[in-house]
Amino acid sequence: MTDICKVLMIFPLFNAGSFWNYKEACDLTGARYPAAPLGLITVAALLPKEWDVRLVNRNTEDLSDEDFRWADMVMTGGMLPQRNDTQHIIDLCRASNKPVVVGGPDVTSSPALYGNANFQVLGEAEEIMGDFIAAWRRGAREGTFQAPMGKTDVTKSPLPRFDLLKLDQYLHVGVQFSRGCPFSCEFCDIIELYGRV
Repeated sequence: MTDICKVLMIFPLFNAGSFWNYKEACDLTGARYPAAPLGLITVAALLPKEWDVRLVNRNTEDLSDEDFRWADMVMTGGMLPQRNDTQHIIDLCRASNKPVVVGGPDVTSSPALYGNANFQVLGEAEEIMGDFIAAWRRGAREGTFQAPMGKTDVTKSPLPRFDLLKLDQYLHVGVQFSRGCPFSCEFCDIIELYGRV
């Protein structure tokens, strides 16, 4: 089995009416979206260097049939307000016969809702991507990978793949120095998954 893999990373659309839709602010500044998908570009940095990675952010650009033809595997996932589009992406992958890997906070908190994906990566990617990559290289084309709960030491996390971004599409690019959240928003489960900062 070849060690080269073409990975299409797709950042799903946020629901238009969600807290995370800053359309008016972006319209004022000329940006297409407020922030870059830091989680996906961090996962991209965890993949083997010889793997070819492309990123499509559905909040800023269109996804094409050519994107699917190019890919050997699709990685996607996100938060609750992205669930509908994540499910749509999984359906597109299944229709294109492409293995799809889902991860992120919503998948971790509600894995049963994502049973139609080939792979589920639950919990912190830094803790489990090595196991996923080893399984993929052995020829596995489905499975669930569960990271131990707890905080990941982000000082050991690789530098995100900022080279995958089209920087002119964003108001800012975040830099992560911790995991968790200091707030107690009723609609969010981040503190349950990743703790408080």
